Amino acid sequence: MSSSLVSVISCLDYTLEHVRPAVKKSLDNLGGLKRWVKKGDRILIKPNLLSAREPEKAVTTHPALVQAVVEEVQRLGAKAMIGDSPGGVEKGIQRVWENTGMAEVSKITGAKLISFEKSGVVEKKTTSGKTYWVAKPSAECDIIISLPKLKTHSLCLMTCAVKNMFGVIPGFRKGEYHKEAPKPKDFAEIVVDIYSVVKPQINLVDAVVAMEGDGAASGDPRYLGLLLASEDAVALDFICGMFMGLKPEEVEITWEAAQRGLGKISFDEIQVIGEDLEEFEGLGFKLPSSRFLRLIPKFLVKLLAPYIWVRPAILKANCTNCNICVDNCPVKTIFPGDPTPTYDYKNCINCMCCHELCPHRAVYLDKSWLSKRIGR
Repeated sequence: MSSSLVSVISCLDYTLEHVRPAVKKSLDNLGGLKRWVKKGDRILIKPNLLSAREPEKAVTTHPALVQAVVEEVQRLGAKAMIGDSPGGVEKGIQRVWENTGMAEVSKITGAKLISFEKSGVVEKKTTSGKTYWVAKPSAECDIIISLPKLKTHSLCLMTCAVKNMFGVIPGFRKGEYHKEAPKPKDFAEIVVDIYSVVKPQINLVDAVVAMEGDGAASGDPRYLGLLLASEDAVALDFICGMFMGLKPEEVEITWEAAQRGLGKISFDEIQVIGEDLEEFEGLGFKLPSSRFLRLIPKFLVKLLAPYIWVRPAILKANCTNCNICVDNCPVKTIFPGDPTPTYDYKNCINCMCCHELCPHRAVYLDKSWLSKRIGR
């Protein structure tokens, strides 16, 4: 059985003088970009552009990494496209392009920006026969280069390479999947389904500045100074989970993907080149405050539900009443209000979409008194 190769390379910061050589070395460690890219090819570069956040917030893939990858693609005579389906873009995606730095990358390099909401969809079927409608550019390009951002995640514990491909599902359909599968395990099955039908050829993780705490949008930046690359997104997520102090079985997406044979989650089957991983053990990553709920035995969950809970709530001081949370709630359990929107917690499925998409960090995770005591 062949092993999966994972490159782990130091990258001091986001200046192009450091990012460019780190990107080239990462790709060279995998055999060089020319293994996949030929002159005239159409290359879809898929960053994590969750919402219209500035790069320093550590919510989205940094534009310096995107630019460096575009330049490597263009050096081989291929056509680079940058595409994603950010959340909360009902009023237009231009703000996302501008705030995340993608507009500037496009201006400098000439790479086309593609909104998956406007590019059409194609049908993809999993081996089990389930149908997904994915953005047409992800199916029509010659190869996909995925550029995920390493972050904690309040629903999934961690979001990285496999989860990044959830972004090929345009618009409202993502919310429908959250509604269909509110539990982490069920949602993991959908995410892995999508990854299985739209697998990138290359995954290059932005872990120069990662995120810890209550991610994937309201956590805190955490400097790591690394780029990680592999053909195997599952192996990448295994290594990144290790940095965070997470076992692969804790991260349902990683575990589900491995059980389906989509990647490796054992050092016996993974070859790491580059930095010494021992230097990154015991980093003390702050994990999502919802993690402790997974430690409660399942038979006690219903019994303790009235006393142990973590749920989204609105921080009035930060809320601008923009109603992005209202517009993007999959189960329509958030309602316009004055001075802030209000929740109907009876119908809330704790999908954390409001927490992810709020552009002002006005949605936080509120905890019951007992949850605060247990989760310390």
